[in-house]
Amino acid sequence: MAKIFRIIRQNMIRDNKVIKYLLYAIGEIILVVIGILIALSINNSNELKKLRDAEKVYLKEIKSDLIQDTLLLSYVIEDHKWRIAQLMSQDTTIDFIFEEIIGELPKVEGVSELEYIFFTDRKFRPKIGTYNSMISEGKSNIFSNRELFNNIQSIYELEAKDIITIGEDVLDRSNKLRNKYAYEIKYGNFGSPIKITDKHILADIYISSRQLNYYTRQSVLLKKSITKLIEQIDIEYQSLE
Repeated sequence: MAKIFRIIRQNMIRDNKVIKYLLYAIGEIILVVIGILIALSINNSNELKKLRDAEKVYLKEIKSDLIQDTLLLSYVIEDHKWRIAQLMSQDTTIDFIFEEIIGELPKVEGVSELEYIFFTDRKFRPKIGTYNSMISEGKSNIFSNRELFNNIQSIYELEAKDIITIGEDVLDRSNKLRNKYAYEIKYGNFGSPIKITDKHILADIYISSRQLNYYTRQSVLLKKSITKLIEQIDIEYQSLE
């Protein structure tokens, strides 16, 4: 094709057809430009497809992590509701201020061992590998829906971190109280189920139950936020198909 254009151009110059040559040259330039634009368009389209495919991979993996988080939160919530119910089995006049959020407590007969009152080991640890990898590799701009990315970022950078901090505080207090009442735990003469009358122990139970109550409340709210985010991810994923 280039050889044909060259022959036509040489013939026009030889025949002294300057105007026709100029028009032809302009037309040739236009054709070249159009060809370049088409090539760029195809290339851009391919690059955009690669970005959208990569975005779908991240969305799928983040969704998988979030589903695992909701399952873990369910275990944490149920375990802590049971723990709160046990703490409330003592006469501590606890104000259960978050019942409308965390739901009805299970029925318990009490605690069989004093140590268990101050024992808490179930805490939430989010699966954050995919998100951290995306951020560390500078891939956050891959999301075309910036509102969705902001929601994902809010879950991991704000809400999940808050739960982790609260959980650490709960565990720290649990360990301190177990040490504080180590003698009573080992040598205390308590029946089964335990009925505590020591006002110092009851006061600490009261504080612990309110702290655990708050942790459970925030866990329920986080689970709702994550569930809503999963729905948003599903909608976005479908739009990229």
